[in-house]
Amino acid sequence: MIRNTEPSSQARGGLPRLAGLVWQHRFLFTACLLLSGLVAAIGYVRAPKRYHSETVVALDVRKLQALPSESVMAPLPQESPVLRTEIDIIGSRSMAERVYANLGLGQPAADINGKNSRFATAVNADGRAKSVDELLDNVRVMNDGRSYTIYISYTARDPVFAATVANAFATAYIDYQIDLQTTATRRVSEWLGERLVSLQKKLEVSEQSAAAFRQKEGLVGVGGTNLQAQQLSGLNTELTTLQARLAEVRARLATATDVLQKGEGVGLTEVLSSPAIQLLRAEQARVVRGIADIDQSGARMNPQRPQLESQLASLKSQIHQEVLEIVSSLRNEIEVNQRQQSEVYRNLQDVQHVMSVASMATVQAAQLEREANANRSIYETYLARYKQMIEQDGIATAEARIITRAMPRAKPTSPDKVLWALGALLAGTACGLGAVWLRGLNCRSIGSVATLQQKTGLSVFGRVPRMRPGEIQVGPAMFSGKANDFHCAVAEIRTSIQLAQTTQQGKSQVFALTSSAQGEGKTFIVTHLARSLASSGLKVLVIDANLRDPSIGEAFGVFSAYHLARAVKGNLAFDDVLHRDPLSPVDVIVAERQATPPDFILGAVNFKLLIAEMRTRYDLVLLDCPSCTFELDLARIACMVDAVAFVVDPERADSLVLQAAADRLRAKGDQVLGMVLNGVRRRKAQSGNRAGPVILDPAGSRQMKPGPRSALLAGE
Repeated sequence: MIRNTEPSSQARGGLPRLAGLVWQHRFLFTACLLLSGLVAAIGYVRAPKRYHSETVVALDVRKLQALPSESVMAPLPQESPVLRTEIDIIGSRSMAERVYANLGLGQPAADINGKNSRFATAVNADGRAKSVDELLDNVRVMNDGRSYTIYISYTARDPVFAATVANAFATAYIDYQIDLQTTATRRVSEWLGERLVSLQKKLEVSEQSAAAFRQKEGLVGVGGTNLQAQQLSGLNTELTTLQARLAEVRARLATATDVLQKGEGVGLTEVLSSPAIQLLRAEQARVVRGIADIDQSGARMNPQRPQLESQLASLKSQIHQEVLEIVSSLRNEIEVNQRQQSEVYRNLQDVQHVMSVASMATVQAAQLEREANANRSIYETYLARYKQMIEQDGIATAEARIITRAMPRAKPTSPDKVLWALGALLAGTACGLGAVWLRGLNCRSIGSVATLQQKTGLSVFGRVPRMRPGEIQVGPAMFSGKANDFHCAVAEIRTSIQLAQTTQQGKSQVFALTSSAQGEGKTFIVTHLARSLASSGLKVLVIDANLRDPSIGEAFGVFSAYHLARAVKGNLAFDDVLHRDPLSPVDVIVAERQATPPDFILGAVNFKLLIAEMRTRYDLVLLDCPSCTFELDLARIACMVDAVAFVVDPERADSLVLQAAADRLRAKGDQVLGMVLNGVRRRKAQSGNRAGPVILDPAGSRQMKPGPRSALLAGE
């Protein structure tokens, strides 16, 4: 096949093509530049002068602390997101409304306290909204990202107004910070005051409840302990004392008993301390001295001696009797002590029983006491905080300060000559390039086809115009009206195929039509081409080989259960699957979707036998093939046909897929007939650049347009 090797301007892509288009349409490009410059000059002259003023505000990293107590609002963290938030606050609508109110922009000129009348606007709601919107549109708040400095700028037609508004935004921001702290402090103070009242009532109720419960349950305490505990402690002390006294008396009794048994009773402490015994012993001593005096005088036969001895015996008897009474009193004391201990034990058990009964009441009383203590602690905390808030009221300080106030400028900042000139240059260049590109696209019918032929190496042997539904007619009126272009285009394709048959020495040929993608009108072309070929007297057979999306049956209006797959599988004879088109003498073999993979059917021996047999029966066999995306299906079909043609929709075709498919077919030795353009715009199809039918020789080494002889053959 002869390829068109002459490169065109449209065949070049990228910057070379764009440069060629600019040079080709340089006058249009220059006109766009001049027009853009003229528009920019007019815009610059008519643009109002605007003045730019800027106020610089710095966030203080050091905060004044007048009181040692903690403030209500924590200072601003020195972080980038916080700085970004403060910038948004300054540029917010609420801040613009503050500025609007502070400057008195909504008041008449006479009521602005001496301010210039330029600050006044209409006194109504719409005027207020428009003024606030204007403030927001012209104010700019920014930060350099390296410091805590905020730049507030405003642009206006009046330099004094621009500086005033910029300073007003900074002042409003500082006032906003002070108001925020003051409002927060007062709000917290009011809240704390309300809470203190309720907490005081709650504390009183809890304390009264605890006291009433203790009084009701008899849990009265002295010195931090209740009466039951004190009574229990006293009984324990008394019991211990009695036990000690009992041990002491028992020891003294044991000692006295031992002394009496030994006859030494006069040595007991109780005996020595007894007044009666002391008198008796004194009398005994007097009697003993009298007897001793008698014995010393040698008058042993003194009549007083017997009397004194009788008195001495009587005194000893009395002393012994007194000692026995003392021992008896010790035994009585032990008995009394034991009875006292028994009574103390009973009292102790009674107190323990009372305490065990009152244990739950004690626990509940402790719970009420803890609740009262907790309420007291909360109340004292809130009271201390309330006093701090009262002390802090009135000492709020802003966390920002104005370090540079805006001043009116003498020169306007806009319009800028350099920016207007640069904008005019860029706009003119963009418009010029766009106009040149659009101008180049207007010649796309020939250029795009040439590019497609250049890429794929395929020649175009037919152009089918774009038709609307209902414009295609069949019958005597088929060559009249808008359908004339369509039928003429199909006739050209038919002529090219017939002339290609003559190059094959009159043998019947089998042609396969495919496409680069789905929806390019392949079945549509096959249907009308087959009918056109049959109208010239040829025996034509159409086989639906697109087993993935069969549509030939629907296109010809043939619906039958006798389809291609059944014949290939051997279930039906080849004659049983032949159907006649209701509108023409075209025979059709329809297909249906199968669960069996299409490769198994298209690669079967019976399919090859079917193609070989139909080759002998018909003058021309057309196969509706799947698109190039199904490479294996197309390869199976291409090895059985004489030539393959591509149906291409310029708006849907994929040139890369088309080029790859054509290269693969040629690499395998398959004959590629060329391309049929489908959906060509009517103006392009009727242009003088429309190509005639192409004749391919068997070797594909040359292409030519048919002459009178070819036209004669086409009419046969």
